Amino acid sequence: MNYPVFSLSPSPSLFVIVLLLFVQVPSSVSNSALFNDCSNKFVCGNISADFPFWGTGRPPACGIPELELKCETNIAKMNINQVAYRVLDINQDDGILRIAREDLLVGLCPPQFVNSTFNPKVFESVEGYTNLTFIYGCMAAPTPILVPGLFTCKINAVNYQSGYIQAGATGPGDCYGSVFVPISITDLSPVVIMPDLEQSLKEGFEVRWKVDGEACRECNSSSGVCGIDSVTNQTTCYCLNQSSGSRTCALPGSTPNAAPAIPAPELEDGRKGYLSCYVTVT
Repeated sequence: MNYPVFSLSPSPSLFVIVLLLFVQVPSSVSNSALFNDCSNKFVCGNISADFPFWGTGRPPACGIPELELKCETNIAKMNINQVAYRVLDINQDDGILRIAREDLLVGLCPPQFVNSTFNPKVFESVEGYTNLTFIYGCMAAPTPILVPGLFTCKINAVNYQSGYIQAGATGPGDCYGSVFVPISITDLSPVVIMPDLEQSLKEGFEVRWKVDGEACRECNSSSGVCGIDSVTNQTTCYCLNQSSGSRTCALPGSTPNAAPAIPAPELEDGRKGYLSCYVTVT
């Protein structure tokens, strides 16, 4: 049995009201709000940052999803691939982030058994660092080991407490677990002095983030504020009293430079699909 959606007779005005309920019309008002929100810097302790970071007053549209910053007891922190890090420095001129693993700030034992890995689409390594693996829960350390370094660590439900350090990113082998983390090459020596190594872990390591810096500079030079388009996941420019989707902001009486057009998707049978479009009301 078919049931009517409305019991009232339809009228043109009713159809307009229903259409407005289901169609979201973007406006310059929301773009101005993002301009204001993304103009605010993240500030926590001695750490401050803007694009491509977001969090704590900067909504997700202000930065790359993987670069969310949090402020806890005046300490900047972030999570990357399920590992908690303390943010030690952000160099926005060079695009370099210095971070330290939270679990290793208090010593080698016990760690969170998750390796320090990074999405290559968002991050890239910085010259001067190499991976070092900490291996836990072993009956005995193998000989010879490439980077001499032995330690003990009591882990719940694990009978063996011996651990050792090995160069490179390796697995635990016959041991219980392992964690690899980047460390400065200059901090490595033929003979590992554990207090020095733990201090090096506290000083953290550097990674470089990948972002379209040129697009952001063009946006900033036109008095705009950089953000991320949630649909294309590309850099966009937020402007006061102007629609989003532009690469730069327009001067009074001119037209903003539009973002590159997105080609129509190709369907599985080889036919070209249709792209829907909307009209921005200002």
